[in-house]
Amino acid sequence: MLKKILFFVVIFTFGFVFAQNKSFIYELEFRPSLTKDSISKERFVLDVLNGKSIFRTIEEKKSDSTFHATRRLSFTTTSFKDFLSVNKDLKSGNTHKFIHNFRNLFTIKIEEELNWKIEEETREILQMKTQKVKVIYGGRNWTAWFTSEIPISDGPYVFRSLPGLILEIYDDNNDYHFSLVQIKNSDGKLYDKDKALPISWKQYEKLALDYFSDPTREINGKNTGGSMQIIKWQDENGREFTPNFKEMNEREQKKIHENNNPVELNHKIIYPG
Repeated sequence: MLKKILFFVVIFTFGFVFAQNKSFIYELEFRPSLTKDSISKERFVLDVLNGKSIFRTIEEKKSDSTFHATRRLSFTTTSFKDFLSVNKDLKSGNTHKFIHNFRNLFTIKIEEELNWKIEEETREILQMKTQKVKVIYGGRNWTAWFTSEIPISDGPYVFRSLPGLILEIYDDNNDYHFSLVQIKNSDGKLYDKDKALPISWKQYEKLALDYFSDPTREINGKNTGGSMQIIKWQDENGREFTPNFKEMNEREQKKIHENNNPVELNHKIIYPG
């Protein structure tokens, strides 16, 4: 009996160490707009190390890696954007998502509990046995499939706290569908993000509405504290010109209206107009 227990302990430990040295690549298929049938795709990477994990786009990971090497930011956005990047402490259960606003980085602590309901149904994914579970998060009903063959209590985005890795998860409307598509060797480094300013969901809403009211504020010279006011705009022939910021604002505001289908429906922002 003792030998059998030791065998399972060794197998579990080997599986955990194996998983700690891997990067898990997920593909997200999602519907940005509720008024259009178009589906967008994005690839993310989940890295797990020493009880912590980061879920982010592949582009973001490259940027974070560059920052750790050079201390120079290489990834910025001129919009107020949720890239669905998340930092998790698997020991304490603390989960934070990141929001980008130009050169600023904000973080929101996820307080919502994940009350999983494990079901009997199983299926094979990537040659691994998985089990079906359900959960409610962000005003959406989710179905997930996890495997105990990879003994990491984690998964894509904010999803965690199961006895194994989540390989696939999707909401009932199929607006968001995360699928594990590849497992790669890791260099053993997490490349954590630089300091982010903590905000609440209420503050997030205010920042989003402020951005909506003037999307080009950081580049049109109105933000006197911004560094981008010194930009000189040039056409393809090198001639300087002044952009039509009014038209740029109107295009961005239209885009925001048309692509307002966030993961957290319970925090969906109602924009004016």
